[in-house]
Amino acid sequence: MNSPVTTIIILINIAIFGLVNTKKLDVGSLGSSYMMTIQNHQYHRVITSAFTQREVMHLFCNMYSLYNIGTTLERALGKELYILFYALIMVVGGLLSARIKKKKSPFTLSIGASGVLCGLFGIYMVIAFSIWGFAGIRSMVPTIVILVAMTLSPKIDSVGHFTGLLTGLICGIVVVNMYSFVAY
Repeated sequence: MNSPVTTIIILINIAIFGLVNTKKLDVGSLGSSYMMTIQNHQYHRVITSAFTQREVMHLFCNMYSLYNIGTTLERALGKELYILFYALIMVVGGLLSARIKKKKSPFTLSIGASGVLCGLFGIYMVIAFSIWGFAGIRSMVPTIVILVAMTLSPKIDSVGHFTGLLTGLICGIVVVNMYSFVAY
């Protein structure tokens, strides 16, 4: 198994999807409700929400993206650093999103792994830029355009996407300054 951590994260997401859709778990108790999460100290929901998808397409798109970027980053960073950054993006990005959207959408549930995926993409962008310069970023333009287009949808937690991305960019800068990455 080349990417055991990514595989486990995908399996957890699939298991929670199954439990939600067979009504054994409730999205309302897993999702991060901006006001309730912060005011009622239900910080665990920032984590559980990042593993919860309700629709098949939501699950498929997130897990396909996680497989693509996660396996690459897990190999590049190593398991321990990958887990640390995944958790950091999930918690910091999730708390920032919950805090920012607290007053604007106080009772809206936020679910899905896409905020963390945006963070992983941020790490990937910084590493690619450090190796190949703007050519590394240019190759990602189609992905960036799709991400921005999806993020502008009213059903999407755009703040969650951008706080995840920002957290990932910071993690990427840290990792690039800690290690040297070499183009293959």
